[in-house]
This record gives sequence, structure tokens and C-alpha cells, in this order.
Amino acid sequence: MSELQSDELVKAEPLYDCLVISDLHLGSNVCQAKLLEEFLEWGVHQTRELVINGDIFDDLNFTRLTKRQFACLKIIRRNSDRDDFRLVWVRGNHDGPADIVSHIVGVEILDEYVYRNHQIELLILHGDQFDTFVTNYVMLTELACGVFYYIQKWMPHRASRWIRRISKRSQRNGPRVRDGAIDYARSQGYRYVTCGHTHLPGMTELDGIRYLNSGTWTEQAPCPFVTVKGDDVRLEWWPRTADKVIGPAPEASTPSVPNPA
Repeated sequence: MSELQSDELVKAEPLYDCLVISDLHLGSNVCQAKLLEEFLEWGVHQTRELVINGDIFDDLNFTRLTKRQFACLKIIRRNSDRDDFRLVWVRGNHDGPADIVSHIVGVEILDEYVYRNHQIELLILHGDQFDTFVTNYVMLTELACGVFYYIQKWMPHRASRWIRRISKRSQRNGPRVRDGAIDYARSQGYRYVTCGHTHLPGMTELDGIRYLNSGTWTEQAPCPFVTVKGDDVRLEWWPRTADKVIGPAPEASTPSVPNPA
């Protein structure tokens, strides 16, 4: 990016009140680090708040981080103390002990967060707390992760993405996370809620509550993210070929009703 382009980004009024991304899985062979780096360089100057909604890391084996993945972390750290910008990190089930990760990234880690802009309140939480497989079968989840990492190492990209996608859908954790999030948002009095965890981007409204899932940055482009602008909360995509709300995904649109996410 040229100095002129950088100066223009800094001087421009932010397009958004808040951006939410999730499931970056830095350290994974299938992390879309180039796209993520481009998004972060753009996003930190186009929003007043950036929320990373869990699973920024694939695990805490930092030797797996590539040069470009380290570059993503540098962007996050470089902007974490700005007066005109807020960075929020919500815990995910892959992120490890909060004290270690908080020191590395330079921001406090929260279990959940509510974004407010005087027009809407958006409840933000990773979603693993609604995934009964992850919470009830911890050892089996860790074993499945180990097998997946082996496959990911020797059959990267297409094979590992296919396995992750099939296993998540077969366990129907998308609807479970969605329904759990909607029920929890209703109990707390919120009309908007967003999760990650399932890697299945989508948006739906049920009983007056809008649920959005911000998907993952381990799939091929375009990669999803949640945007807030005034009272408009939607799902958009990077690269930004068009600003539009996504249609409800099958797993997000059926009232309802895992695999390690």
C-alpha cells in the first residue's frame, strides 16, 4: 500500500461503526492470511470498533505461524492503543489461556461483548457455549482436533476444508449455536446477536431477533464479516465486490432445531 493511499485511509471518516470477524485460525495451513492482512489494513481505518469474535489462533503452537500471519498480528497490535479506534477480542474455544493470549495481542479478552452506538445493541459471543458436542465431549474434541491437524498438514487446503465442513454440518452445530444464541439474546433483552464458531456464515431473523454468523477466514474468497452502520446490521464479504445483505443460509434459516470449531 502506498503512503498516499495510507494517508487517505487515515484521514477518511470511518465508513462503519463496528466490524466483527471471527475464526481467523492463525497457524492453520488453511488460514487466508493474505486476504486477512488486506482486510485488517483496510478495516482498522474504516471502522470505529473492530471485534475479533474468537478463534484468532488455531492453537497456541506459535511455530506454525507464517510470516504473513505474523503480519496480521502486527496490524492488530499496532492499532490496539489508538485513541480513535477500539479493538475488542472475544474468547473462542481455540484461543487458549486468556493471560497468555492477551499479552501477545495486547488487548483484554472478554467472554462476551455488547456493542452500542445509541441506535442498536449487538450482542457478540463466539458461540461454542451453545455447541453441546464441544462442551460435553472435551477429550473427544481434542482427539478430533489432533486427527484434523494431521490431515491438514499432509493434505492441506481442499481436503481439510472439506472434512471440516462435512463434520460440522453432520453434527448440525450451526442450528444449535444459532438457536442457543437467539434464546440467550432474548433472555438478555437484545434484538441483535452474532456468533462465529460454526464456520457457516448466514443471517436470519426469528421472533424479532436478528442472528448473524460471521463465518471463517479459512475458506476461499470471499470471506465474511459483520458490519454495523447506524441501525443497519448486515453480513458483507471481503474482497468487497458488492455491499449487500446475504440471504439466509440453509443452516441459519430453519427454526429449530459439532465437531471442534
